[in-house]
Amino acid sequence: MDAEQLRQMYGTEYPAAVTVFGMRMPLAKERRFTRTYANKEHNHKTDVSRFADGSASITLAELRDQWPDWPEEDKRDFCSACDWLHGHPDFPEILRFIMNRGGHVHWSTIANSLPYALPTEEAFGILSKALRETPCNTANITQAIAGTKHPNAEHLLREHLADLWARDGFWADDPFLNWTAFDATCCIAHLLELGIKPGNLEHQVRALTKHACVGNRQSCGTFLHKFYEWIPQPEVPRFGGA
Repeated sequence: MDAEQLRQMYGTEYPAAVTVFGMRMPLAKERRFTRTYANKEHNHKTDVSRFADGSASITLAELRDQWPDWPEEDKRDFCSACDWLHGHPDFPEILRFIMNRGGHVHWSTIANSLPYALPTEEAFGILSKALRETPCNTANITQAIAGTKHPNAEHLLREHLADLWARDGFWADDPFLNWTAFDATCCIAHLLELGIKPGNLEHQVRALTKHACVGNRQSCGTFLHKFYEWIPQPEVPRFGGA
């Protein structure tokens, strides 16, 4: 994108500050591949890829050469920023490299780029392997699997949901989120997005809306309200005016 397009997206102060959903967030931190903007009053922040304005760049050869020596912070930073490379001729190979050389945190971060950048069969195979090897926080991977629209996506997600449901601690309370139950909520949402009838999963959904963890009950509203109107929709904070 050019500078004018980015200012239309983020406001005229970019890159010193961005305005998102009416909330102004000044620049808080600049990394190698991203800038973080934060509003302390409302406790909100957002990251913007530096690939968007060309202030960061990398080639496939540089990535292959430098990746082993990068600290983990740089690896995660790159993965969170690299979706802005979509359309670059090296982007598919960059994704293949990370899925081959990275770990499950990196896989989760880039997962949703795979269905759009790689052939369907290849993307589904890579994501299926990643799902089997990722112990928790699988929501992005299951979303990407659904995004492939592969004929076996529904079966794989149903198997994963059954596995999550049977894990120890699934119903345990947590001060923030029970991540296993959260993964199940997201997996259900992705099955519904594939066209599964809501009634076929309503029993599990009703159970999740009664989870011991407040955060998990709220996440049901965030991810499942559009499929089940009886689930309360969470309130969305408003900024920058009435």
